[in-house]
Order: sequence, then C-alpha cells, then structure tokens
Amino acid sequence: MTNTQLVFELIDAGDLDVLRSLIAADPAVVFVRHADANLFHWTTLQYAASEGKLDVCRLLVEQGAEVYTNPMNSYPPVIQAVWKKHQDVVDYFLKEIPHLAEGTNGTGVALNLAAREGWTEIVDLHLKKDPLSVFQRGWIGDTPLHWPAHNNHGEIVQKLIAAGADIEADEINCYGGKPLHWASEHAPESVRRLLAAGANVNSRNIKEDSDFFGVTPLIMNATQRDDCDEVTQLLLQAGADPSLIDAQGKTALDHARERGLAKITKVLESWRS
Repeated sequence: MTNTQLVFELIDAGDLDVLRSLIAADPAVVFVRHADANLFHWTTLQYAASEGKLDVCRLLVEQGAEVYTNPMNSYPPVIQAVWKKHQDVVDYFLKEIPHLAEGTNGTGVALNLAAREGWTEIVDLHLKKDPLSVFQRGWIGDTPLHWPAHNNHGEIVQKLIAAGADIEADEINCYGGKPLHWASEHAPESVRRLLAAGANVNSRNIKEDSDFFGVTPLIMNATQRDDCDEVTQLLLQAGADPSLIDAQGKTALDHARERGLAKITKVLESWRS
C-alpha cells in the first residue's frame, strides 16, 4: 500500500523525479489531503503553493490537481501563495492558468478574495463577466464588500457599491457585522465611501453567537487595538451615537478606556463634553 502522506514529504524536498515516479505508480496521490488538521487537511496543490514550490505546482496541475480548491475551512492554492509571499507561484495561477480555476469567471480567483487582496483589475473582470457576483458569499459568509472595506481598499469598495453591492449585508458565519463594522476597525477611506453611500452609522452586529454581538460601528472601532481615531471622528461626524451600549452593556468609551486606546478615548471624551 502506498504511503499517501509521502507525497507531502516529497513536495517539501522539491524532488520532482521521485515525485513523478510516485505519481506514476499511484496517480491518486495527487488528490490526497494532508493528515494534519492544523493544516486544514490541505490538498497537495495547496501545500505546494504554500511552500512556494512552483515546479511542483506545475507538475500537480499537469497531473490533474484541482486548481481552485476552496473547502469551507481554508483558502485556495493561489491565496496560500499570496500569504506566504511566493509571487512566482501567484503569477502562475493568475497569469498562466486562470482558466483552469473553476468558479472564478476565468480570472483565477473568486471576487471575494480578489477584492480582499486589492486586485482591482480582477474585480473589474468579475463585475463585467458576472454582475451578480457582487452577491456571492465567501466561506465565512462574507460578501465581496466586507474584506476590502476592512482592508481599506477604497477604490474597490466604491466599485462594488456602484455595481449594486448591499452595504447593509451581514457576514453570517464568523464575526458578524456589516461592511461598515469591518471598516470601522481601522479603514478610514472605506468608512468615508460607505457613509457616503448611506450606510447606517448606528447599525448593530446581529450575530448572537459572535463576540461582537450588538456592537455599533463606533463600538467596533473602540474594541480594536489599532486606536484609529480618524475613524472615530468620521463616525461621530456622521451621527454615530456614543451613548449606545452593546450586549455587554458597554459604550464605545467604556471599551476604549478598558483597552487603553488613548487617541479614541480622547476623541470620545471631547465629544461627550
């Protein structure tokens, strides 16, 4: 019986000849998953991409590996390569074989993740090829607007809003919250765009099992370590109510003081007085 986990050792070693021999003897090893739950049972291609093994990625794809694996507890190979800063591997997926990534409109990556990474040109392609893609959900229930709002990709936020993205949509599987909640952590440009589009400045996170249940964007801003007082001021100027409390019975000022967020605390105290 083939030791299926051996394939991951060979990927680590980058030994293409031995890897080819293993695949020739048992083609199914291309499709095995890593035994380690801490690696989310990655596929061989996810693992190779994360390790920056470009030649191994090419070999696995040639042997039929699924290019756009996106299980509900992990991210596809191209994103693994992005996060490990393996640009040559990223370019391979996005420039050489984007057409092999199923479910991505031929772009190599889903709209949610392209928007998250700030890839404006890929976002444009999605919106042109599939206007309804603005309503897709990521694996944590995020819309395409949530992550770019969080990451302060203002231009992409604006493009998605113009394409009809729902600015009041709730992320439903993990943290909860609307795009403005996510932007309020530390993304002033996103906050400006969302407020200009009519986002409810006093909206609530409605996910009951979330640590952030009941928070407003202002409270969200005051619970994060970034101490982004620019966002605090934008929210207050737009009508955020600093007297509102969350499910813990705390105001934004309560949270800011507890966390030692000096800049946000100063703004809130000045606003109250």
